[in-house]
Amino acid sequence: MSPLSFLQSGGEMGSVVGAMDWSRTPLGPIESWPQSLRTSISLCLASNFPIALAWGSQRIQIYNDGYWPICGAKHPHSMGQDFKECWFSAWPVIGAAFEQATAGRAAFLENERMFLDRNGYLEETFFTFSFSPIRDDTGQVAGLFHPVTELTQASLATRRLKVLQDLADHTANARTVAEACGLIIDALDGQELDLPFVLLYLVDRAGGQARLVSATGLDPASTACPPLVDLVADTGHWPLAHAVRSGQPVEVVELERFGLESCRPYPEPPNTAFVLPLRAAGWDHPAGLLVAGVSARRPVDDPYRAFYALLRESVTTALSNARAYEEESARAEALAEIDRTKTMFFSNVSHEFRTPLTLMLGPTEEALASPEQALTGENLAAVYRNELRLLKLVNTLLDFSRIEAGRAQATYEPTDLAELTGDFASAFRSAIDRAGLRFDVDCPPLSQPVYVDREMWEKIVLNLVSNALKFTFEGTIRVALLERDGRVELEVRDTGVGIPPAELPRLFERFHRVQNARARTHEGSGIGLALVNELVKLHGGTLLVSSAVDAGTTFTVAIPFGTTHLASDRIGATRTAASPATGATPYVEEALRWLPTEDSVSTSPAPPLPAAPASEKPARIVLADDNADMRDYVRRILGDRWTIDAFNDGLSALAAIRANPPAVVIADVMMPGLDGFELLRELRATPATKNIPVIVLSARAGEEARIDGLQAGADDYLVKPFSARELRARVDAQILRAEIRHVEEAHDRRLVSVFTHAPVAIAILRGPAHVFEFVNEPYLDLIGRRPVLGKTIRQALPEIGAQGIYELLDSVYTSGQPFIAESLRATLNRGAEGAPEERYFKLVYQPMLDGEGRTEGIAVVAVDVTELAGARRAAESASRAKDEFIAMLSHELRNPLAPILTALQLMRLRGIDAAERERTIIERQAKHLVGLVDDLLDVSRITRGKVELDKAPVELANVIAKAIETTSPLLEERQHTLDVHVARRGLSVDADADRLAQVVANLLTNAAKYTEPAGHVRVAAERDSEFVVLTVRDSGIGIEADMLPKVFDLFTQAEQTSDRSRGGLGLGLAIVRNLVALHGGIVSASSEGRGRGTTFTVRLPFAPMPDPDGGDEGVGLTVQPRTAEGCRVLIVDDNEDSAEMLADALSALGHDTRIALDGPGALSVVTSFQPDVALLDIGLPVMDGHELARRLKAEPDTRQIRLIAVTGYGQLRDRSASTEAGFDAHLVKPVDLDELAQLLTSLTNLDTKARQ
Repeated sequence: MSPLSFLQSGGEMGSVVGAMDWSRTPLGPIESWPQSLRTSISLCLASNFPIALAWGSQRIQIYNDGYWPICGAKHPHSMGQDFKECWFSAWPVIGAAFEQATAGRAAFLENERMFLDRNGYLEETFFTFSFSPIRDDTGQVAGLFHPVTELTQASLATRRLKVLQDLADHTANARTVAEACGLIIDALDGQELDLPFVLLYLVDRAGGQARLVSATGLDPASTACPPLVDLVADTGHWPLAHAVRSGQPVEVVELERFGLESCRPYPEPPNTAFVLPLRAAGWDHPAGLLVAGVSARRPVDDPYRAFYALLRESVTTALSNARAYEEESARAEALAEIDRTKTMFFSNVSHEFRTPLTLMLGPTEEALASPEQALTGENLAAVYRNELRLLKLVNTLLDFSRIEAGRAQATYEPTDLAELTGDFASAFRSAIDRAGLRFDVDCPPLSQPVYVDREMWEKIVLNLVSNALKFTFEGTIRVALLERDGRVELEVRDTGVGIPPAELPRLFERFHRVQNARARTHEGSGIGLALVNELVKLHGGTLLVSSAVDAGTTFTVAIPFGTTHLASDRIGATRTAASPATGATPYVEEALRWLPTEDSVSTSPAPPLPAAPASEKPARIVLADDNADMRDYVRRILGDRWTIDAFNDGLSALAAIRANPPAVVIADVMMPGLDGFELLRELRATPATKNIPVIVLSARAGEEARIDGLQAGADDYLVKPFSARELRARVDAQILRAEIRHVEEAHDRRLVSVFTHAPVAIAILRGPAHVFEFVNEPYLDLIGRRPVLGKTIRQALPEIGAQGIYELLDSVYTSGQPFIAESLRATLNRGAEGAPEERYFKLVYQPMLDGEGRTEGIAVVAVDVTELAGARRAAESASRAKDEFIAMLSHELRNPLAPILTALQLMRLRGIDAAERERTIIERQAKHLVGLVDDLLDVSRITRGKVELDKAPVELANVIAKAIETTSPLLEERQHTLDVHVARRGLSVDADADRLAQVVANLLTNAAKYTEPAGHVRVAAERDSEFVVLTVRDSGIGIEADMLPKVFDLFTQAEQTSDRSRGGLGLGLAIVRNLVALHGGIVSASSEGRGRGTTFTVRLPFAPMPDPDGGDEGVGLTVQPRTAEGCRVLIVDDNEDSAEMLADALSALGHDTRIALDGPGALSVVTSFQPDVALLDIGLPVMDGHELARRLKAEPDTRQIRLIAVTGYGQLRDRSASTEAGFDAHLVKPVDLDELAQLLTSLTNLDTKARQ
């Protein structure tokens, strides 16, 4: 046979191996190779899976066709090379596994990241591989078998997909482009393995510049990060301009020319980057550019390019979504601004209409109510003035509407503009003189007529002069006309309050008003200057404004001479204009009402009311309104009953109120100096004035406006126009409420006195913010004597913020329901220097309701019960210790009982009849001890509220039958006669059948124990209205009257004698009482005394059984399970007696058993024994049963073993812990062999079905 025959079917690598001169290698000539090497090479070369061998002490490498692509450029030199030398760059990862296999133990590594130098550079790769020792004929490790799978592309795809997913998640909620840019870089900041650096540029709308907005991976100050790139001049390192022009990604190489000397995460910097253009909808060029570096340890292959394409789409999507949201927000804000402007306009117009309407309707109603039914005197004058005001407002609105609709029809006539302007302006002289201002009118003759619409020019002049008077309080108003550069200029200059620079650009916007500007009145529609601007435009002119705050304002109207700038069809013949004085009357009359008069601050004395005592003074009312007619009107309708002090602005009214608090304040909302709501805030902020009733007069109608006014602190809100009768009624009501409030305050003072001297801590909290209104001395002691009055609870006691107390108070305030706590834990900073202290309080939060049943505050009553709480915790700790002791005791008692009972069952199983009587006694007493342990655990669970009922409708007859079955051995032993009178149907209850059977069994056991042998026990049940009544009566020893109240207490028994002990721990009846209570029932005991027997009565709520679904009653199906013959069972228990007895018993049942006394021993046994089932004790030394179960379930060779916990711990938490550890079942010691045999059968049946 040819020495190379083993290379047959070896593919290309077989030919390479056969052609090599192996005599130059440590392996020697191929003819000298041992058979083990030949066989290994043959297996390797014949496989399609990538496999390499490392043979001999020099680790000579031989591989097959599937492996050589992994070698890259190292092939074919890598064939026959020292394995470590070939893969030296990966040795930090694979070296330990290689050496482990060399020592004879196989090693497996899964999806390991490593760097291979296989193509002239360190390349990031991922592999799953193993090293398995190959032994020669002597049993020594001669070489290693090395199958390998390269997972590089799959691992990189997963990682890169996560990058894209994180990017999408991170930017999902970006609301602006700037925010999106920051979030994009934040998301990419930790992704240096694929993106060593990222630069994000935004391109301006013109496409001329790219601005760096964020970056990661590079120093922003480096030359590689130009902050601003001129795309037109194409400056900068990166080819950004090329990417913008082409709209396609640009690959950039040789990055060292950009000064890129170092970059994370590797010592060598990247050599390649991509410039990715980012598209935007509606843009004709990219809106942004992403410069992304390429890993220095990955080639730029197709998957890498696909990743950059997806990255580009993800970033584009994030920016597009943010831009869309930003643009939509801008559109929404623009619409909202229009809506706000419209709302402001209607609010202003409403005020402008409602005030004159009030002053017209009020006098008219009075005239109609008078015998003459006529308007005369001042009432007639007031009505006329306000009719003119309404006419002016309507004309202004119509003018503006016509201009906006393009329907304004001007008639341009040649006009002596100097004379006309002087006449219009002079109409204001009397008003300006009364204001104490200097008025200069300088309108010299012009060289030629000016073509204007006279009515429109009148409105221009009157609006500008009226505006100057409104905002000027001292100095001069000047009106001048002059010629300049072929046009005429009208200049209206004042020395008034001026206009802030930020308001100048919006001054001619419709409905815009300068907020908080000092003015003679707040009346006005906000369209006067906008109208002037539009009228000037109709004349082909311009309107300019210049102003300085507190220095004055100048408006300049410039109109060209001639007609070339005007519509030729609107140039008409001379016409007769309306009288300037007549046209100016509404403006002047309105201005005169802004000015102070002799009665603008006045008092209307009120004669004594006929029914009042002579010594009683009429109540005083302060009225604040900037409209003189309104002040006069209110004085006339209220002055006959009350003293009225009227003021034309809020500041004057506030000073008068503080000097002498009135009974009621009536205030208009819109006033100069201090408006109505600001006046309200000032009044409410001062203790001396905070309770004065305030009636707000407003032109804003509607429920929302009324609520705003009341929330601002007003006691009443009256909408204009209003009637005299309504205003009088409102004032009457507020004065009455003020008197009631005085009585309540007196009562509150008495209550505060009581609270102050109370021995417990009391505080009063007001409002939804819970502001401290009152605290007594004990409360101050409780919080460390801190000043809290006037502060919210969040400000006063910040340390309780995370303790749920704020939320409790909010809930009480919102719901109106009190909160009571017997022992509320709180940590307060009340120790030395504000150190935190843990305290417990008995606490009451009682809501305080106003007259309408709404919560207005909370009364807090607190008692420090820290010492009592400490005592309670100590008692609870003792109770927990008791429960733990009982659990431990039950475990320790069950452990020795387990081998005893198992031994007894084994004796019975083997048919051993010797000492049958003695064996029966031992078995009975052992089971009795088990019952006592079960009772102890039941009591422990019940007292801790750990018993959970599985309730369902059940017939009581079935429950009683189950209980009789349980207790029949004891009844038969005592030779009792048992009478049962229970109907099979109609006595159903909603109950846990097992627990209710336990109740009946305990009662029967009690009857059997306390009745002399051959006694009589009777069980009966009947329906009593909505209850089912169960009685258990015996003919036993009875119960003394003084014992009856204590018969259901824990550990209580009838008095025992040394010759007639009844046994037990005194727990049975205590368990009965608690279980009955859990079912919503009651249990009672009665006895006629010693020797007269006892009757126990249980009353349970009746619960009708649901209708059956159909079918014959009582039909069942019996399934014969497969027996578990030949089952291999491993028993692990540190109690050797228990383990041996259980093993013997299972062996007697036909099972193959093994014993281990601890966890490590069990792990050793399972390898050779390979059990089907393992019975594990939980309390094992070294390694407990839970840990052992987890280890068995973790190993592939042992995870199929069925695990049964066998332990002395049987509570619910113990069973849950077993399930979590992987156990299939949980048995409590001592184990019943019949139950165990059935369990083994069921588990092996499951395994058989799984295999089928």
